[in-house]
Amino acid sequence: MKYAVLILFFLILCLTVCAQDIPDSTKKILGKYTCGSCHSYEMRLIGPSWKELAQKNYSAKTLANLLRNPEPTNWPDYPPMAPIPNITNAEAKILAAWLKELKN
Repeated sequence: MKYAVLILFFLILCLTVCAQDIPDSTKKILGKYTCGSCHSYEMRLIGPSWKELAQKNYSAKTLANLLRNPEPTNWPDYPPMAPIPNITNAEAKILAAWLKELKN
């Protein structure tokens, strides 16, 4: 049973992260921090979709701060996000640039 749950988790992760046309550098970061567990490209999961996040137009600096110290008031209709204290500024910059591309 444990293995079935793990397989299901990784399939969902792959479908939500890998199936989209996402740059490899971004995929690496999303996988490293298991972002696909809560976020998908266009569909609401536990957290907002990447498309919805893109509409916020966060700068790399703001995104880094929010990933390290999430503010639940920014997304009141969602459960609070767990902090990602180890994300680097360079990784946040890559994610912010990708989100800006989604907005266009």
